[in-house]
Amino acid sequence: MISFRKDKFDFHLPRQAMAAYRKLRHRLRVSRSALIAGLTLIATNAPFAPTDAAEPITLKIGASRGLPGLHHSALSRFLTAHMAEAGLTDWRFEPAEGDVSAPDRVEWTFRLNPYAGGEVRNFARIMMDERTFHRHCPITIEARLYRNGQYQILVERQAIINEGRGPEDPDLADAVANVTQSLLGPSGAYRAIDTRQRPDSRAR
Repeated sequence: MISFRKDKFDFHLPRQAMAAYRKLRHRLRVSRSALIAGLTLIATNAPFAPTDAAEPITLKIGASRGLPGLHHSALSRFLTAHMAEAGLTDWRFEPAEGDVSAPDRVEWTFRLNPYAGGEVRNFARIMMDERTFHRHCPITIEARLYRNGQYQILVERQAIINEGRGPEDPDLADAVANVTQSLLGPSGAYRAIDTRQRPDSRAR
């Protein structure tokens, strides 16, 4: 059995250990405070942090000819406005105006379909009669997409428009938005293209 005399016992070691313990607690407290401050700063600034979202791609919008009640000079603006109604955030649309061969563009074509009797009315005659005729007319709509100057894909749809109503025709506006969605939407024709094997281009 080992015994120590009280007057010989070294009390300096416990005091040193206690001092080291207090210093360690202080460091942990400082580190914890710094961590909380850092997390608070991140949470505060998170909504303003830059994102990696790509900028929308701008497409120039043009058409090969006018429509009954909507002449060629106004058709690009009409198409641009109603393409935007498709709600596609990856794309931005601008009237082609004089830039009809822009590398990134959509070219629209409208063709009158034959009536039940086989008669095909031309746009020129309809435009002459547009003030007196307001009947429904079957048409074929085509929208061709070009990227970087290269033809990509074509979407074709049938629609019924109201002759003479032009920009006030809700059926035509809906048809333009629907074709835009079918061409450029998340499940649209352009997204479905295999970049390694583009489909053969149709007549342009």
